[in-house]
Amino acid sequence: MKVRTLLKEASQKLENAGVEWGESEAQKLLALACGRSEGEILIWMALDMEVSQALRKGEMPRFRFLLSKRLERIPLQHIEGRAPFGGLELKVAPGVFVPRPETEVMAMAAASFLSNFPSPVMVDFCAGAGSVGLEVCRRQKCLCFEVEKMPKAFRFLQENIASCSKKFHTGSKCVAVRGDALSPSLLPFLSGKVDCVASNPPYLPLPAPRQPEAAKDPPEALFGGGADGLSFIRSLLPSCFKLLKRGGLCIMEHESGQSGEVASLFSRFGFKDVETVRDLSGRDRFTRGIKWRK
Repeated sequence: MKVRTLLKEASQKLENAGVEWGESEAQKLLALACGRSEGEILIWMALDMEVSQALRKGEMPRFRFLLSKRLERIPLQHIEGRAPFGGLELKVAPGVFVPRPETEVMAMAAASFLSNFPSPVMVDFCAGAGSVGLEVCRRQKCLCFEVEKMPKAFRFLQENIASCSKKFHTGSKCVAVRGDALSPSLLPFLSGKVDCVASNPPYLPLPAPRQPEAAKDPPEALFGGGADGLSFIRSLLPSCFKLLKRGGLCIMEHESGQSGEVASLFSRFGFKDVETVRDLSGRDRFTRGIKWRK
């Protein structure tokens, strides 16, 4: 059998199971099974190599096993143990929220805003694996406090800070804070001193998410409470306002259908210049607002 044929069959199985990018994911799984780069897999295909020439002993069973896990709709990131985000590669695992590419827009917006300050301070609430704060620190000099409550996610946050720090912008520093984002006593030393607060909080309403992969994320990172899924955001906004300096930015992710209500919440809690920001697919995904100035 040719490598090309093997991957075509795997791709078709993935697509039949509902995986959108079957061809690309089949190549990634083979690369992982063989300990090779995706570029090498493409070379094998270009050379029209036989599987027996390309794969070593034990690599075919490993590929079949990894493929079977993906056919069960286990997220590819959990199978690989890593997730790309911006210019970083983050460690993830079952029980840790997988960062989505659309969230990169929030990191870009925060970094752009903080570029106006000589020594900016940022807080990332519900940090999970640390994606937003870490990407901001890569793009822009920043002192970032990453707040995460769940024990497993916090352990991965610490590991990602250690592994990604070498890619930080000069002068950046990221601090992991184990704590409840909704605690009014959290980070008292930062009250009124923060230039930007960002958060990708739980915001989904029940029932369960439609995508099988999303159902593998921890429910604490998904469901925001209440019929509209916005209870968590309602409770979080006062803490964001309290931490910010006058003129500081709050930016928060939500579902596209929640943009109107979230904008109203921002205004209700005292934020000005409130606006909705779209993700790369053109959907309303974030709301931002500025703490009022005297």
